[in-house]
Amino acid sequence: MKESMHQIFAAMRKKVFPIIATIAVASFATSCGSSSYTPTVTNYRMTQSTSTRVDLAHSVRIIPSIANLKVHPNHVTATAQARELEQLTEEQAKQTVVSKALATVDGDIMLAPRFVIERGDDGNMTSISVTGYAAMISSFRPMKESDVVYNDSLLNLLTYRPSAIALNTMTVADVEYGAKTSTSLSPSELTGKDQIAALELAKKNLLREAKADVLFAEQYTFSLNNNVLTSFTLTAFPGKYVNYRQTTLREQLILKPTEEAVVHYQRTIAADIKPVAQRIQLKFGTGNAGGKESELKEMARSAALQMHNADLLLNETFYFDYMEHVSVINNIATKENIITHVTICGTPAIYTNFHTLKDNEVVDVQFAPIVDNTAQDNAADNTATDSKPSEQKPAGLVNSLLNIFKKK
Repeated sequence: MKESMHQIFAAMRKKVFPIIATIAVASFATSCGSSSYTPTVTNYRMTQSTSTRVDLAHSVRIIPSIANLKVHPNHVTATAQARELEQLTEEQAKQTVVSKALATVDGDIMLAPRFVIERGDDGNMTSISVTGYAAMISSFRPMKESDVVYNDSLLNLLTYRPSAIALNTMTVADVEYGAKTSTSLSPSELTGKDQIAALELAKKNLLREAKADVLFAEQYTFSLNNNVLTSFTLTAFPGKYVNYRQTTLREQLILKPTEEAVVHYQRTIAADIKPVAQRIQLKFGTGNAGGKESELKEMARSAALQMHNADLLLNETFYFDYMEHVSVINNIATKENIITHVTICGTPAIYTNFHTLKDNEVVDVQFAPIVDNTAQDNAADNTATDSKPSEQKPAGLVNSLLNIFKKK
């Protein structure tokens, strides 16, 4: 028996592949001297591989889409009251009132929105209004290389190493957007939900109903009764991932596919500027509340634009009146200059004749007449201005202006 076992293990050591051997003795003679015993051997083979597994499901990128727009020529506006704004952040309130305004003309996107927010003594929003231009999405298409300014030098950024192997596993897909569609929540689905929870549920329902992967240009309308949602409707463009394919290096560098669906709008929307009034000169009192010049400029500009329902002021100029203020803290007197009045001058204008910017058009490189004068404002703080235009107070606006400059 000893000789038989020695022969078995000698044979195992000579195996070329790794073998895990288990020796099972089927029967064992009770007598050590029995010569009829034959052991049973069962061999198990273990195989290893050094190949790499590529999971394409996590390697797909989405080609950006282009949305072509048609802009409504006139302003659209809407206001949301306090009961519609409860427990909403400022950003959520803006989304709500924009949706409300777009619903009046069946719009999809708001261009150049201008918001006016009113707050109570506790700082909470009592109302929010928006004025802007509604744009309707006329069609979608995948972005092409010709839509992007391409620089061949990008290819030179790549570093090639002889030992590196590039696996052609980058997969991309287009997004096919369907017609604008909507879904409404039932009374039972609205039970116990606020606007945010209702919006999330409506998104899930619309994705399921449209058998879509993504939604774009989401807008919603709702009704309240004693601050309880009684109806909620969501409208959006549903999109599906289609045309899965491998991509080229050039396409990756130019289009920069993303892991989530992205929509760019058509080439820059251009607009002419049309003055709607003669050059204005308005002087507002700050109620001795003071404040930085930059903050007062923003409030005066907002009030002036609201007065004339304008989008911008041409050749905008500001003047400030100061007074000396003495404050005593810990028996130490400190003098500082407080702004008592701010005067804004400019020509109110609106955007008109919206169209796609053409290559041969001459445009101002400043796409919006907004100048960052932060540095000048900081340097000009606590500095008196000699030039003081005459005061003009529009009738019926005194109280509203006082509210604008009321210290928060």
